[in-house]
Amino acid sequence: MLITFLFVAVTAKLVYIAAVSAGSLRVKALEQWYRDVPIRAERGAISDRNGVALAKSESAYTLYARPVEIPLKEQAARILSEKLELNYARLKEKLNSKSSEITLKRGVTKEKMLEIIDSGVPGIYVSEDLKRVYPYGDFLTQVLGFTSSDVVGQTGLERYLENYLKGVDGAVLTASDLVGRRLPDGETYYREGVKGADVTLNIDANIQSIVENAVKRAMLNHSAKGVGAIVMECDTGAVLAMAESPSFDLNAVPRDDVSLLLEVSRPKLISDVFEPGSTFKIVTSALAIEAGLVNDEKRYYCGGSVTVDNQKIRCWRAKGHGSQTFTEGVKNSCNCVFVQAALELGLDRFYDGMEAFGVTEKTGIELPGEGTGLTIPKGSVKNVDLARIGFGQAVAMTPIELLSASCTAVNGGYKVTPKLVAKIEDESGILYTCGSDKGKRVISESTSKTLRAMLEAVVLEGSGKNAAVDGVRVGGKTGTAQKYEDGKIARGKYVSTFIGFAPADEPKYIALFMVDEPVGAYYGGVVAAPYVGEIYQNMFEYLGYMS
Repeated sequence: MLITFLFVAVTAKLVYIAAVSAGSLRVKALEQWYRDVPIRAERGAISDRNGVALAKSESAYTLYARPVEIPLKEQAARILSEKLELNYARLKEKLNSKSSEITLKRGVTKEKMLEIIDSGVPGIYVSEDLKRVYPYGDFLTQVLGFTSSDVVGQTGLERYLENYLKGVDGAVLTASDLVGRRLPDGETYYREGVKGADVTLNIDANIQSIVENAVKRAMLNHSAKGVGAIVMECDTGAVLAMAESPSFDLNAVPRDDVSLLLEVSRPKLISDVFEPGSTFKIVTSALAIEAGLVNDEKRYYCGGSVTVDNQKIRCWRAKGHGSQTFTEGVKNSCNCVFVQAALELGLDRFYDGMEAFGVTEKTGIELPGEGTGLTIPKGSVKNVDLARIGFGQAVAMTPIELLSASCTAVNGGYKVTPKLVAKIEDESGILYTCGSDKGKRVISESTSKTLRAMLEAVVLEGSGKNAAVDGVRVGGKTGTAQKYEDGKIARGKYVSTFIGFAPADEPKYIALFMVDEPVGAYYGGVVAAPYVGEIYQNMFEYLGYMS
């Protein structure tokens, strides 16, 4: 009985090996007899909307040596160390080791690789590597991101789109004996790699250059802690430019200072929240107009402050603005007007409106690490909190959230998703296109039209005058927000912002420009608005709008 059982068990094992494990065992056997030299797949390129290369791959080579195939090791060490600028003694030691294969040098140029092959030293093998190259260096840095030394995406789009960009590696398989010697009659197999998909962005390199220059000048002119700017299409959400400073050259990533690298590589325009200040009045205005709370006859009074819940809330103008219409209140950026508007809207309508505008949700932009806005939990909001939210305090947003919400307010009322990526395609065809469908309607066209006229008055007659452009109608809103540290107001530290759209009657483009901790002047109309005007001036000339 026992013999029968053992016979059946052995037979079953043999059947399992033959039928089930044969494939994996065959692979293991081949691995014993073939040496594998990897061939890195070409990483997909990243280009702007006009086909300008922003990130691409270039060939480099890694040289290997198999000591068992090199009979004259001292001579080989002398030749190789001289041509590859390697330490002779160390190389000779490696060639005399029992290693089946050693890496001689990575990142070798094609010319040097051919020189080594032509030197006549046997046992030399080559694999083609790739290095990532960014033709414009310090350009779109936080958006593009960078790769590791093994060309794997680490930040930005390089990381976000890794599965599309990376491709599939190939290899050269050479028949070898157990100690790594190539078999005299052995065959060599070439397994071709598959190139990664190419990515086309909505970014326009020319507009990006205009914005990059403005950001760097603002950083220098105001001795700021940081400066950032975004330009976006109003109807589609296509991001035409996004720049931040401080920054760095993507071809010379500062890897030796990890804390600095983490700080300058993080896309703060999509990850960090800030108190938007008066730019948030765009959202409050839209909600008040939509609710029917605004008309030409209604007057608001500003005596320099207003008291809510026994707390005094000050207007930026100490002596006040006196009696004014809502339109005049927008033009004057009067806090007292927006306190009254928020209180008239009430908690439910205001919070529902903020949710509709996406104040507390990610926009969905194609970058890792996007943050979300912060509001006081609805159940904890007091009247004084609601009053402050009305003019942009007691609420925090990422810059991209603020821009997206402002875009919805002026583009006819449609919610948009900021889009960096236009399309992704490989050899098989198009894998992804961003589309241009409008999102859900948040406010009516008439509300948006009324608001656009008010915001154009801000540039024509109000705090946004420095954003005016001859020949182009511009609308917008300034913002100057105090910063907080350890829960307290940081004296003398501000974030100066301007959001501008153009043409004001039928907006095609919207831009955000923010200066973090400017030294000296700090009002958004003085520090940020002029750069939006310059960006639009240069941008409309480039696009052919200016005669």
